[in-house]
Amino acid sequence: MDFELFRQTCQQFLRTSSQFLGLAAAGRQAALPMPTLPASPPQGRQPA
Repeated sequence: MDFELFRQTCQQFLRTSSQFLGLAAAGRQAALPMPTLPASPPQGRQPA
């Protein structure tokens, strides 16, 4: 298989997969809010 063709295929696959992942993440956030960051603990528990 030609390396240039393989490289172009990989780039196209990465581009489409990143778009798909972005759409899936946006749809999932719109459907049910999933926190990407852990919930912040109460301010009293945090050491000064």
